[in-house]
Amino acid sequence: MSKIKVMSEHLSNKIAAGEVVEKVVSIVKELVENSVDANASTIKIDLREAGLREIIVTDDGIGMEREDALLAFQRHATSKLYTDDDLFFIKSLGFRGEALPSIAAVSDVILKTCQNEIGTFIHIKGGNIVEEKSSEARNGTQIIVTNLFYNTPARLKHLSSPYSELANVVEYVNKMALSYPHIKFRLTNDEKELLNTDGSGKLLKVIKAIYGLEVAKKMLEINTSNDDYEISGYISLPEVNRSSRNHMTVLVNGRVIKNQILNRIINDAYSSFKEDSRYPIVVIKINVDPSLIDVNIHPSKQDIKFSNFEDLKNLISNAIIDTIKTKLLIPKIAPPKKELRQYENISLNLERSIVSEADSQDNKERLNNLINFNYESNNELDSNDNEESQEQYIEKLPDNNLPELYPIGLALGTYIICQNESGIYLIDQHAAEERINYEKNSYLLAHPTNHTIEPLLPIIIELPINEVIIIKENFEVLSKLNISAELFGTNSFRITSHPTWFPKGHEKEIIQKVFEEIVLKGTNFDLAKFNDSLAKLISCKMSVKANTRITIEAQEEIINKLRKCHNPFNCPHGRPTIIHFTIYEIEKMFKRSL
Repeated sequence: MSKIKVMSEHLSNKIAAGEVVEKVVSIVKELVENSVDANASTIKIDLREAGLREIIVTDDGIGMEREDALLAFQRHATSKLYTDDDLFFIKSLGFRGEALPSIAAVSDVILKTCQNEIGTFIHIKGGNIVEEKSSEARNGTQIIVTNLFYNTPARLKHLSSPYSELANVVEYVNKMALSYPHIKFRLTNDEKELLNTDGSGKLLKVIKAIYGLEVAKKMLEINTSNDDYEISGYISLPEVNRSSRNHMTVLVNGRVIKNQILNRIINDAYSSFKEDSRYPIVVIKINVDPSLIDVNIHPSKQDIKFSNFEDLKNLISNAIIDTIKTKLLIPKIAPPKKELRQYENISLNLERSIVSEADSQDNKERLNNLINFNYESNNELDSNDNEESQEQYIEKLPDNNLPELYPIGLALGTYIICQNESGIYLIDQHAAEERINYEKNSYLLAHPTNHTIEPLLPIIIELPINEVIIIKENFEVLSKLNISAELFGTNSFRITSHPTWFPKGHEKEIIQKVFEEIVLKGTNFDLAKFNDSLAKLISCKMSVKANTRITIEAQEEIINKLRKCHNPFNCPHGRPTIIHFTIYEIEKMFKRSL
């Protein structure tokens, strides 16, 4: 008797649901994408208890006729692909035909839709049609999902806490609103509004609705292209950053994607302007011919394969760096504002949920970061606060990079105090010298000379045998760095010469760093990236330390050299070198002005 049998459609839908429907945000994602594909201009997402009790997605799109509404719940039924060739020119967000049958297989679903004069009502539970009838005529579609995973208790048990589920939904809807600023998105939980965009088509207004006015003021517009890709959007000033990558939004042809390589490229472009542990807020839109990308590599459709990926990475990196360098990056210190956060105004009504204390606190913090708390005004940006007027918020970089500064002393043995007609400046002497030395050392590494020195006392580097073998295979790397080494015994190298500009007393430490990097990367060793890492290391060792008293003359020398740097505003590790207190801000703190 044959052991192999074709499984039932009901069972296959349950299996498919495990890939498509993992949590509340998975359902919201699939339903919202269907609304976008239906050319909706307004999409409302209403949740009860973070979607664990009920999810309602309502749109004013083209709707469906009864026949199409019934077919929509059959697996692989779609209006977006008809031939093999269509798979290579996907323009819609959905195309697999798996979402609705997968959702219906593990929940209770009610569909109300209308395309003409008569509406359609369909009730499906666990994949089976319970009721089908005509309904009122209302343009668009509404889908109500309840009893999620009622027939798959193992999945129900492993749903996250309400705060975590809600945080995921808010994050996703935020990104969709950024992707489609011409669509009005409204998100509520237990009748409390969490997001409401106006659908005006202005991306900056959506950024304001999500992040608040203060962030919107500090966003920089980018716009560039090459033969294959068009890049547009907004990136934050380096001083506006977050502790996680979740606020780095990348959109490809309107699709929200998660690509670790692109996220790393974006963050690396900021590396000289911010701390390594912080991440910028960016909304980058990539428009590309659908034939140059493949979105059919994962059921979630959130990862994409690109053609000419190296060109795309360079285009994004250069756009960010070139844009940041045109702006004045001296942070201004404003008088402290009274905190008015009133959590009761956005009460989530989830206190009755039983969650662990740690999970509750972590997700509350994450959720509060995602939801816009704008205490000064609940209005959208005024008509003047749009993309065209954004330059009024950002100062242009002057021709000499830094204004004329006059040092008047040293505070705490670390901060150079300067003044001019604009106010008072504090310069971190170590960070400033680190930037000066970094730019000099980066140039020396990129333009090596034959100037070397033979150490009076030999430098011996001991390594395990396996690492010795790797070093021997990559000796040309040492040559490019003007480091001469020879095998000394079985597991050691003797350094016979090294560049003259290595800081005195730190030669062995630097050469050990070189060896470690070669061992770590092997044949994948990237000389340019290593030169940058080495320049940072050397610069830190060469620079004046904090709590070191220096003369006025030495302070003037640091300021003059800093003014000649390409980026005088940050040390190579991203910390600010200079902070500005305006005269108005100082007088306001002393109550001299109102």
